[in-house]
Amino acid sequence: MAIDPCSSQTLTGPDGAELVVCAHGGHVTGWTPAGGRGRLWLSPTAECGPGLAIRGGVPVIFPQFAGRGPLPKHGVARNRAWAVVDSGPGHWAARLEDDEKTRDIWPHAFELVLTARAAGQTLDLELTARNTGDSAWDFTAALHSYFTVGDSGATIAGLGGRAASDNADGRTTVLDEVLRALDTRDVSVEGATGPVLLDDPELGRLTVTANGFPDRVVWNPGPGHGLGDVPAGGESGFVCIEPALLEPVELAPGSAWTGTVRVEAGIR
Repeated sequence: MAIDPCSSQTLTGPDGAELVVCAHGGHVTGWTPAGGRGRLWLSPTAECGPGLAIRGGVPVIFPQFAGRGPLPKHGVARNRAWAVVDSGPGHWAARLEDDEKTRDIWPHAFELVLTARAAGQTLDLELTARNTGDSAWDFTAALHSYFTVGDSGATIAGLGGRAASDNADGRTTVLDEVLRALDTRDVSVEGATGPVLLDDPELGRLTVTANGFPDRVVWNPGPGHGLGDVPAGGESGFVCIEPALLEPVELAPGSAWTGTVRVEAGIR
């Protein structure tokens, strides 16, 4: 019997660390560190199905970030069913390959594999893109992570003093040393390879590090956002800190790119 790609699966590791995953979008929708509280936000009005993107968790962005190109916003990966290729206590992997529908949008042959592992206080994610065709193509990518915010005083550190480009109007500003997590903000910071710290007085600290993703995006839509799948006031429950690859990378036939992300929880 076929499995509904929108059905959630909870995978608990030997130490109690927990993943919640969904084949639609190759999507990690929940993560709870061992002995802790859930640290990924999922909208209570999130939608799932062909052509829809799940709001929350960790959407996979490929091969285009946002509207930076001719494709639909954020590309072709987050709104279609993937194939689960591995599943076990605290770990999971899923694969997406091109098909007729993706080639109608983006005419290239590819394979994406996302792996996720929860153990102890860490969540490890790995995204691999492979060119399975006979001609080169370029791409951008991100892991659009929605982190739960439990206190209005939560802050973000690790990006201070860097130039940030507003994703709506392109204006550039220099970021403060400490950012309020719930301020309305949609900025891209290129070349930000160091750790980013989300410090939440209620939930504790999260440290986000990445390899292969040289950039960071910070987003909170703010009040009055108009997003149909985020209830009024929902923006006060999350902030997105996204490891991203914003400058296109070219992949030759048969070659692959891999980006990794580690999120580590610290208890106050």
